[in-house]
Amino acid sequence: MPPSPPPKKIPFQQRREREFLYLHEIDALVAALAQTRAATRNTAIALLLFCQALQPAEACFLHWSDIDFAEKIVEVERIRTLPTVSHPPPNNLQLLCEAEIDILQQLHEQRTTEWLFASERRTRLSERSLHHLIQQAGKSADIPFPIHPYMLRTTGLYYRSALLLQPSSLSLRQCCLLWNWHGTKVALTPAQEREYGEITKFQEDTFLAAIKRLRAFTGIGHYQNVIDYLLGAYALFPKLGGIPQDYWLAPIDWHA
Repeated sequence: MPPSPPPKKIPFQQRREREFLYLHEIDALVAALAQTRAATRNTAIALLLFCQALQPAEACFLHWSDIDFAEKIVEVERIRTLPTVSHPPPNNLQLLCEAEIDILQQLHEQRTTEWLFASERRTRLSERSLHHLIQQAGKSADIPFPIHPYMLRTTGLYYRSALLLQPSSLSLRQCCLLWNWHGTKVALTPAQEREYGEITKFQEDTFLAAIKRLRAFTGIGHYQNVIDYLLGAYALFPKLGGIPQDYWLAPIDWHA
């Protein structure tokens, strides 16, 4: 018998309509994880993926020694960049919000190993297991398409970007013009140059500062990859309206 061909991979665009979640879907996902068997651990995972914009591997390799409850910070080794001998991956000290501190203190009382997120066998939780539990929680939360951990990270960065850009009142088109001017070699048309000239220095400085801050926070080495998250703020909040300032998972001290 000839071997059967592998299943055909379905393009992402056909599997889901977007690669981020709205805030009410984040809430539903956290509520679904709170009903799972390892509720405290799984809820903490979701909160850190969103609030700290962690990649699955970054979350799975966290130790309890990386958490400082006194200072309310977590030390994250960002592994997005390719480390070398002369350029090791950046280590960030990132502030924890109250919701994260509360759930981590509960998890600390249940700890069995030095791994922050441990499996039932008291070993490091694998990235594959993390993907599975987030996907299953998405089904329980009635999210109408399959989800994955990177969607929490993406949404968290969109939310942070929106908070940084909101004081500037920049439109999506103006952000694109600023990026074309500073980040690409694409020549602007005369009409685009007139539009660019209408952007104030405060707006331009806010835009550049937001890119710099996102790049430092995520450990992303290339500005071209950071701009995707910055412009994603408009997918989460069109025209940057209706951003909740009192959202329970709001990052600490993230405004410009």
